[in-house]
Amino acid sequence: MNPRFTDFSLYLVLQIKLCISELQSTICKLQLQPEICMTNFPVRTAEQLPALLQGFRKQAGLTQAATALRLGVTQQTLSAMERNADKISADRLLQVLNIFGVELILRQAGDPPSQNSSGPLW
Repeated sequence: MNPRFTDFSLYLVLQIKLCISELQSTICKLQLQPEICMTNFPVRTAEQLPALLQGFRKQAGLTQAATALRLGVTQQTLSAMERNADKISADRLLQVLNIFGVELILRQAGDPPSQNSSGPLW
């Protein structure tokens, strides 16, 4: 298969997911259909991160410039971080998520999302 086609297909899928996420966010904010409001976003590949970060930023009502200011970087640097989110450090990712009011929760694959965030049992 042509690598360009694969990359473009992945790009289209991520853009569609982003549009769906933005639409769902608007529906949830307006409380039109609260039953469809999803608060968990399983991330299984690094390629999912750019669309999710952009979606979370927009959901938080922040521009790239405003987010960059809070993060202490330029807008151009933040734009590059959003496009290449799969390349940023875990520390930087957590800083960005914190600005967006998003927390990172790790759980075993297949386990249902829990409302209890008491931490591991060890």
